[in-house]
Amino acid sequence: MNVANNNKPMNIMDMHVENYAPLSNGGPSNQEKQYYPYSHIGCDETGSGDFFGPLCVVACYIDERDYDWLASLNVRDPKLMTPQEVIEIAREIKDRLVYSLLILDNSHYNQMAAAGNNLANIKAKLYNQAVTNVMQKVAMKVDKKVVNQFVSPKTYYNYLKSEVIVVKDLSFEQKGEEQYFAIMCSSILSKYAFYQYFNNMSRSLKVKLPRGNTSSVVNHVAVSIAKKYGKKMLLKVTKTNMTNYKRIKDVI
Repeated sequence: MNVANNNKPMNIMDMHVENYAPLSNGGPSNQEKQYYPYSHIGCDETGSGDFFGPLCVVACYIDERDYDWLASLNVRDPKLMTPQEVIEIAREIKDRLVYSLLILDNSHYNQMAAAGNNLANIKAKLYNQAVTNVMQKVAMKVDKKVVNQFVSPKTYYNYLKSEVIVVKDLSFEQKGEEQYFAIMCSSILSKYAFYQYFNNMSRSLKVKLPRGNTSSVVNHVAVSIAKKYGKKMLLKVTKTNMTNYKRIKDVI
Protein backbone atom coordinates (compact mmCIF):
# COMPACT_ATOMS: atom_id res chain seq x y z
CA MET A 1 0.00 0.00 0.00
CA ASN A 2 1.57 3.26 -1.13
CA VAL A 3 0.93 6.04 1.35
CA ALA A 4 2.76 9.04 2.66
CA ASN A 5 3.78 8.11 6.20
CA ASN A 6 5.14 10.31 8.94
CA ASN A 7 7.37 7.46 10.10
CA LYS A 8 9.43 8.24 7.00
CA PRO A 9 10.87 11.51 5.61
CA MET A 10 7.60 12.11 3.74
CA ASN A 11 6.05 14.42 6.33
CA ILE A 12 3.28 16.67 5.09
CA MET A 13 4.35 20.16 4.14
CA ASP A 14 3.81 22.72 6.88
CA MET A 15 1.95 25.15 4.67
CA HIS A 16 0.08 28.11 6.10
CA VAL A 17 -3.64 27.46 5.90
CA GLU A 18 -5.61 30.67 5.73
CA ASN A 19 -9.02 32.06 4.80
CA TYR A 20 -10.92 30.10 7.42
CA ALA A 21 -13.33 31.39 10.02
CA PRO A 22 -11.74 33.03 13.09
CA LEU A 23 -11.42 31.24 16.39
CA SER A 24 -14.76 31.01 18.14
CA ASN A 25 -15.43 31.39 21.82
CA GLY A 26 -18.43 29.08 21.65
CA GLY A 27 -18.80 25.38 22.34
CA PRO A 28 -18.73 23.58 25.65
CA SER A 29 -15.48 23.45 27.57
CA ASN A 30 -13.87 20.07 27.91
CA GLN A 31 -13.75 20.70 31.64
CA GLU A 32 -17.47 19.94 31.65
CA LYS A 33 -16.98 16.39 30.36
CA GLN A 34 -15.23 13.31 31.63
CA TYR A 35 -12.94 11.56 29.16
CA TYR A 36 -11.14 8.24 29.35
CA PRO A 37 -8.34 9.17 31.81
CA TYR A 38 -5.70 6.51 31.07
CA SER A 39 -3.02 6.02 28.44
CA HIS A 40 -4.49 4.82 25.15
CA ILE A 41 -4.16 4.80 21.37
CA GLY A 42 -6.93 6.11 19.14
CA CYS A 43 -7.37 6.34 15.38
CA ASP A 44 -9.51 8.45 13.05
CA GLU A 45 -9.56 9.74 9.48
CA THR A 46 -10.52 12.69 7.29
CA GLY A 47 -11.39 12.71 3.61
CA SER A 48 -13.39 9.51 3.18
CA GLY A 49 -16.50 11.50 2.23
CA ASP A 50 -14.72 13.98 -0.03
CA PHE A 51 -14.75 13.57 -3.82
CA PHE A 52 -11.61 15.73 -4.01
CA GLY A 53 -8.60 15.33 -1.77
CA PRO A 54 -6.84 12.40 -0.11
CA LEU A 55 -7.77 10.01 2.67
CA CYS A 56 -5.78 11.00 5.77
CA VAL A 57 -5.60 8.54 8.66
CA VAL A 58 -3.95 9.27 12.00
CA ALA A 59 -3.36 7.05 15.01
CA CYS A 60 -2.27 8.83 18.17
CA TYR A 61 -0.98 7.84 21.60
CA ILE A 62 -2.10 9.77 24.67
CA ASP A 63 -0.19 9.37 27.91
CA GLU A 64 -1.89 10.02 31.23
CA ARG A 65 0.48 12.97 31.66
CA ASP A 66 -0.99 14.60 28.53
CA TYR A 67 -4.49 14.80 29.99
CA ASP A 68 -4.24 18.14 31.83
CA TRP A 69 -2.27 19.72 29.01
CA LEU A 70 -4.87 18.74 26.41
CA ALA A 71 -7.64 19.92 28.70
CA SER A 72 -5.89 23.30 29.02
CA LEU A 73 -5.90 23.58 25.22
CA ASN A 74 -9.64 22.83 25.23
CA VAL A 75 -9.13 19.87 22.91
CA ARG A 76 -12.59 18.49 22.21
CA ASP A 77 -14.77 16.87 19.57
CA PRO A 78 -13.59 18.48 16.29
CA LYS A 79 -17.20 18.70 15.10
CA LEU A 80 -17.56 21.49 17.68
CA MET A 81 -14.51 23.38 16.33
CA THR A 82 -14.02 25.73 13.41
CA PRO A 83 -11.37 24.82 10.80
CA GLN A 84 -9.13 27.56 12.17
CA GLU A 85 -9.42 26.15 15.70
CA VAL A 86 -8.46 22.73 14.35
CA ILE A 87 -5.39 24.25 12.69
CA GLU A 88 -4.33 26.15 15.80
CA ILE A 89 -4.65 23.14 18.10
CA ALA A 90 -3.00 20.81 15.57
CA ARG A 91 0.03 23.09 15.55
CA GLU A 92 0.12 22.93 19.35
CA ILE A 93 -0.04 19.14 19.62
CA LYS A 94 1.77 17.81 16.54
CA ASP A 95 5.28 18.25 17.93
CA ARG A 96 4.55 16.72 21.34
CA LEU A 97 2.29 13.73 20.76
CA VAL A 98 3.34 10.34 19.39
CA TYR A 99 1.33 9.69 16.24
CA SER A 100 1.39 8.17 12.77
CA LEU A 101 -0.02 10.00 9.77
CA LEU A 102 -0.87 8.10 6.58
CA ILE A 103 -1.93 10.04 3.48
CA LEU A 104 -3.44 7.98 0.68
CA ASP A 105 -3.66 10.19 -2.39
CA ASN A 106 -6.47 9.66 -4.85
CA SER A 107 -4.25 8.07 -7.47
CA HIS A 108 -3.37 5.21 -5.13
CA TYR A 109 -6.85 5.20 -3.59
CA ASN A 110 -8.29 4.59 -7.06
CA GLN A 111 -5.80 1.80 -7.69
CA MET A 112 -6.91 0.08 -4.50
CA ALA A 113 -10.58 0.56 -5.39
CA ALA A 114 -9.97 -0.85 -8.88
CA ALA A 115 -8.35 -3.89 -7.25
CA GLY A 116 -11.64 -4.62 -5.45
CA ASN A 117 -11.19 -2.76 -2.16
CA ASN A 118 -14.21 -0.83 -0.95
CA LEU A 119 -13.90 2.20 1.34
CA ALA A 120 -14.26 0.19 4.56
CA ASN A 121 -11.60 -2.24 3.37
CA ILE A 122 -9.19 0.60 2.59
CA LYS A 123 -9.88 2.26 5.95
CA ALA A 124 -9.34 -0.99 7.85
CA LYS A 125 -5.92 -1.46 6.25
CA LEU A 126 -4.87 2.12 6.94
CA TYR A 127 -6.17 2.05 10.51
CA ASN A 128 -4.32 -1.17 11.21
CA GLN A 129 -1.09 0.19 9.75
CA ALA A 130 -1.34 3.51 11.64
CA VAL A 131 -2.05 1.84 15.00
CA THR A 132 0.80 -0.62 14.39
CA ASN A 133 3.15 2.28 13.65
CA VAL A 134 2.25 4.01 16.91
CA MET A 135 2.64 0.83 18.94
CA GLN A 136 6.13 0.43 17.49
CA LYS A 137 6.98 4.04 18.35
CA VAL A 138 5.68 3.78 21.91
CA ALA A 139 7.44 0.41 22.38
CA MET A 140 5.51 -0.60 25.49
CA LYS A 141 2.24 -2.30 26.29
CA VAL A 142 -0.84 -0.13 25.74
CA ASP A 143 -4.00 -1.78 27.04
CA LYS A 144 -6.57 0.44 25.33
CA LYS A 145 -6.58 0.83 21.55
CA VAL A 146 -9.78 2.33 20.23
CA VAL A 147 -11.36 3.27 16.89
CA ASN A 148 -14.74 4.53 15.81
CA GLN A 149 -16.71 1.56 14.55
CA PHE A 150 -17.40 1.81 10.81
CA VAL A 151 -17.98 -1.93 10.25
CA SER A 152 -18.50 -4.87 12.57
CA PRO A 153 -15.33 -6.20 14.25
CA LYS A 154 -15.73 -9.46 12.33
CA THR A 155 -15.82 -7.64 8.98
CA TYR A 156 -12.94 -5.37 10.00
CA TYR A 157 -10.66 -8.31 10.76
CA ASN A 158 -11.82 -10.15 7.65
CA TYR A 159 -10.53 -7.23 5.59
CA LEU A 160 -7.12 -7.70 7.25
CA LYS A 161 -6.76 -11.44 6.73
CA SER A 162 -3.95 -10.98 4.20
CA GLU A 163 -1.99 -8.48 6.35
CA VAL A 164 1.23 -9.65 8.01
CA ILE A 165 0.72 -7.67 11.24
CA VAL A 166 -2.79 -7.19 12.65
CA VAL A 167 -3.68 -5.40 15.88
CA LYS A 168 -6.08 -7.94 17.40
CA ASP A 169 -7.31 -6.21 20.56
CA LEU A 170 -9.01 -3.08 19.26
CA SER A 171 -12.04 -1.59 20.97
CA PHE A 172 -14.75 -0.49 18.55
CA GLU A 173 -16.73 2.48 19.85
CA GLN A 174 -19.57 4.71 18.72
CA LYS A 175 -18.73 8.44 18.77
CA GLY A 176 -15.29 7.79 20.21
CA GLU A 177 -14.26 11.39 19.52
CA GLU A 178 -16.59 12.39 22.36
CA GLN A 179 -14.90 10.06 24.87
CA TYR A 180 -11.23 9.60 24.01
CA PHE A 181 -8.56 12.26 23.72
CA ALA A 182 -6.55 10.01 21.36
CA ILE A 183 -9.42 9.87 18.86
CA MET A 184 -10.00 13.62 19.19
CA CYS A 185 -6.32 14.34 18.54
CA SER A 186 -6.21 11.87 15.66
CA SER A 187 -9.19 13.60 14.09
CA ILE A 188 -7.61 17.04 14.58
CA LEU A 189 -4.28 15.98 13.08
CA SER A 190 -5.93 14.19 10.15
CA LYS A 191 -8.03 17.27 9.40
CA TYR A 192 -4.94 19.48 9.59
CA ALA A 193 -3.12 17.23 7.11
CA PHE A 194 -6.16 17.17 4.84
CA TYR A 195 -6.50 20.98 4.87
CA GLN A 196 -2.87 21.40 3.86
CA TYR A 197 -3.04 18.82 1.08
CA PHE A 198 -6.42 20.12 -0.11
CA ASN A 199 -5.25 23.75 -0.24
CA ASN A 200 -2.13 22.70 -2.12
CA MET A 201 -4.32 20.88 -4.66
CA SER A 202 -6.49 23.98 -5.08
CA ARG A 203 -3.44 26.14 -5.72
CA SER A 204 -1.96 23.64 -8.17
CA LEU A 205 -5.22 23.34 -10.12
CA LYS A 206 -5.91 27.08 -9.83
CA VAL A 207 -9.47 26.42 -8.68
CA LYS A 208 -11.30 26.59 -5.35
CA LEU A 209 -12.09 22.95 -4.66
CA PRO A 210 -15.34 22.19 -2.78
CA ARG A 211 -15.55 19.79 0.14
CA GLY A 212 -17.88 16.79 0.36
CA ASN A 213 -19.61 14.91 -2.45
CA THR A 214 -23.28 15.95 -2.42
CA SER A 215 -23.25 19.50 -3.77
CA SER A 216 -23.82 20.09 -7.49
CA VAL A 217 -20.81 22.41 -7.31
CA VAL A 218 -18.60 19.35 -6.72
CA ASN A 219 -19.59 17.81 -10.05
CA HIS A 220 -19.37 21.14 -11.86
CA VAL A 221 -15.82 21.74 -10.65
CA ALA A 222 -14.79 18.19 -11.60
CA VAL A 223 -16.11 18.69 -15.14
CA SER A 224 -14.25 21.99 -15.47
CA ILE A 225 -11.01 20.34 -14.30
CA ALA A 226 -11.42 17.54 -16.83
CA LYS A 227 -12.02 20.02 -19.65
CA LYS A 228 -9.02 22.11 -18.65
CA TYR A 229 -6.49 19.39 -17.83
CA GLY A 230 -7.90 16.25 -19.47
CA LYS A 231 -9.93 13.34 -18.14
CA LYS A 232 -6.89 11.59 -16.69
CA MET A 233 -6.46 14.40 -14.16
CA LEU A 234 -9.61 13.21 -12.40
CA LEU A 235 -7.85 9.91 -11.64
CA LYS A 236 -5.36 11.92 -9.57
CA VAL A 237 -7.65 14.37 -7.79
CA THR A 238 -11.00 12.57 -7.31
CA LYS A 239 -12.22 9.26 -5.88
CA THR A 240 -13.54 7.49 -8.95
CA ASN A 241 -15.57 4.89 -7.05
CA MET A 242 -17.95 7.61 -5.85
CA THR A 243 -21.24 8.18 -7.63
CA ASN A 244 -20.06 11.68 -8.58
CA TYR A 245 -17.63 10.19 -11.08
CA LYS A 246 -20.34 8.04 -12.64
CA ARG A 247 -22.59 11.08 -13.02
CA ILE A 248 -20.01 13.16 -14.88
CA LYS A 249 -18.45 10.46 -17.08
CA ASP A 250 -20.85 11.10 -19.97
CA VAL A 251 -20.40 14.86 -19.70
CA ILE A 252 -16.63 14.79 -19.98
